[in-house]
Amino acid sequence: MYSTANDTRAISRHQARESERLMMKRLFLVVFPICLTATALTRLVRVFGPRDGTVEGSVVAEARAAAYAALGYAFHA
Repeated sequence: MYSTANDTRAISRHQARESERLMMKRLFLVVFPICLTATALTRLVRVFGPRDGTVEGSVVAEARAAAYAALGYAFHA
């Protein structure tokens, strides 16, 4: 009986983690396009502004990092 109770709790924890992962993916799909748009617009503004000679990375990578950072704050509370 003791192992059955532990198994039930382990399954419950697994389901809770899977639920959180699914929610994180869904929120990412909502936040990522917003971050991508903001990043692209920022890059366009920089193109027409004064250049400082820095090398910029991928727009998608920057937007992905921004989206994950924003979601980190959402799950921190």
